Amino acid sequence: MSSPKKRRFGCLLIPLALIILYYGAYFLLRGPRPADPQFIAHRGGDVTTPENTLAAFQNAIDLGANYIEFDVQMSVDGHLIVIHDDTVDRTTNGTGLVSEMTLDQIRALDAGDGERVPTFEEVIQLAKDNQVEILPEAKSPALYPGMPAKMVALVEEMDYLDHTVFQSFVLTALDEMRVANVDVATCRLFGLWKFDLSEPSSADYVCPMAEMVLLNPWMVRAAHQRGQEVYIWFGVIEHPLTMRLMFAFGADGVMVDNPLALKKIMNR
Repeated sequence: MSSPKKRRFGCLLIPLALIILYYGAYFLLRGPRPADPQFIAHRGGDVTTPENTLAAFQNAIDLGANYIEFDVQMSVDGHLIVIHDDTVDRTTNGTGLVSEMTLDQIRALDAGDGERVPTFEEVIQLAKDNQVEILPEAKSPALYPGMPAKMVALVEEMDYLDHTVFQSFVLTALDEMRVANVDVATCRLFGLWKFDLSEPSSADYVCPMAEMVLLNPWMVRAAHQRGQEVYIWFGVIEHPLTMRLMFAFGADGVMVDNPLALKKIMNR
């Protein structure tokens, strides 16, 4: 008769074997990995510079980022600005809703280290000057009627459409962008508890959360089989090890808050 210690050991071996089988099967069937995965700076990075500022974007560019990723919202007087939250409270020395403030009021705030909240136009121009791609997110589109189309119009006006991938969690925002211009490239964002990317989507890219990909890497393979590229973003598990793992799963690009760490991994 086996001892309790041996039975406990056996109980541990079974789930371990299943995990090895699960991921081993994925790596066996994954297919070829992208030859040139993209280095994407999430909000420009926030480790050494304030997020979503021109300083952050320039730092990411200097580190070799292919893309700068950022969030777009709209002031009460209709200007497109780059900020993540619905309020200015967390990232500036001010308080209040972005949607209730004028551009001048927002620009008067300190976004960290003396930086100002940039306009969408300023970020596009910085990207043009440095020849990098941009990945703007239409943030909280329900708060800003017409904003997705306005974003497309500005990128068209600045002749940067071929270097832009528009992203949103909200499918109707991406639809509005495609109505504005059928040639726009779009990325559907997916967040927590989204394990399955099998639903039909006309987006050119899908952007799932790393935590979900870790639990179900098969979603990467499924997207590739539909002809979609996969750009992965991190919630709370960003680490050099998980960055490497996302590339091993076949990610076409990884969005990180620490661009220096990704630069080292990619040997840029």
